[in-house]
Amino acid sequence: MVDVTSQMSVQTAAAAKPPARRYYVLGLLTIIYALNFLDRTIFNVLIEPIKKEFALSDTMMGLLAGFGFALFYSLLGIPIARVADRLNRRNIVAVAFAFWSAMTALCGAATSVTSLALARIGVGIGESAGSPASQSIVADLFAKNERPRALGIYAIGTYLGVFLGYFIGGYVNQHYGWRMAFYVAGLPGILLALVLWLTISEPKRGAMQESFVPEPLGPTLRFLASQRSFIIVLIGFCLTTYTNYATAAWIPPFLARVHHLSSAEIGTYAGTFKGLAGMAGTLLGGFVVAQVSRRDDRWKLWAPAITSGLAGPVFALCMLTQDFAMMVAMLALTSFLVGFHLGPIFAIAQTVAKPSMRALASALIALTATCFGQGVGPLAVGMVNDALKGSYGAEAVRYSLLSAAVTTTLGALLFIWAARAIRNDIGRAAA
Repeated sequence: MVDVTSQMSVQTAAAAKPPARRYYVLGLLTIIYALNFLDRTIFNVLIEPIKKEFALSDTMMGLLAGFGFALFYSLLGIPIARVADRLNRRNIVAVAFAFWSAMTALCGAATSVTSLALARIGVGIGESAGSPASQSIVADLFAKNERPRALGIYAIGTYLGVFLGYFIGGYVNQHYGWRMAFYVAGLPGILLALVLWLTISEPKRGAMQESFVPEPLGPTLRFLASQRSFIIVLIGFCLTTYTNYATAAWIPPFLARVHHLSSAEIGTYAGTFKGLAGMAGTLLGGFVVAQVSRRDDRWKLWAPAITSGLAGPVFALCMLTQDFAMMVAMLALTSFLVGFHLGPIFAIAQTVAKPSMRALASALIALTATCFGQGVGPLAVGMVNDALKGSYGAEAVRYSLLSAAVTTTLGALLFIWAARAIRNDIGRAAA
């Protein structure tokens, strides 16, 4: 068993490192995570011009936006995370970041659906290595009760990337075309990867624990499978992530088809009211849960359950209202409520896993959620769009997106269930 007094002294010493240094690393990894989502999101705001140029259906656009990316992201994420639990994580993030940025730029050079799909697959391959290793680094810089706040800051990269993706994609597409939008999104990341390589160092693995003992893959998977809260959160996060990715992909076409906005207007409205509101919710979620969970670890899941549950009916109203101002307000509120849970859920993966398992635990959370959320979400909505087009025309996207209201509600119920086991599972991870 771990000596609690000794463990606390190690955590205190680690936390006493210069805050500026810890937060510089956190800030840089957050920016990289934001560019991760920028490179995913920019495709969504370009769905209409790409669809028009290549004469594609909504089903095919859903495949390109989601499953084509998510399949390879999911297949490669687990083995890469396993490497990250053993080798230099800083190097893994830097190389992966440079690669996915280059592949994003290559999307702009696509001459066919095949070449565009291959470039999207390349983006997925690169991004599969980024987040698990980054979250593992953050977990070694911040103690257990600091992690919801630290990973809440990290998680704002999701919506910062969405914000930038919508704005850059909408503006650049309207004035310079969709191909230039991919170049603008991808090329700066190659330079920032070099900054990461040169300015941060690999932290001591397991710095917030008394000891670090590498575990073989089999025992690692068996331990994580035995952590009841981890498995239930894994399923619940798949459902709430469906909401995130389905709306990220199809809100721009919804604004174009139902509310007749231009590309630049879509970037402005979607970026501001989905991106910025999501950032606010994510940041607040990390700070609030870090405070309320000090007395009871179950709040790490109760709080995300409450906000995710509220997001369902709010988003249904967003889709069904005919009033533009109401729609925008409900879109912003949905993004705030859904964003609230990201930091705490990321922290769960780091807290119920042993130090030697953190990158793999993060990968399992991120990759299964991405495979379902980004793989199934955009595709399912695209297929329903095509099925309903004959009856509802451009309005079909309004009704197909209602599935996102259902999935976030179901995810909230699973978070409540997982909270029943969280205290026991945290104790097992620290033993």
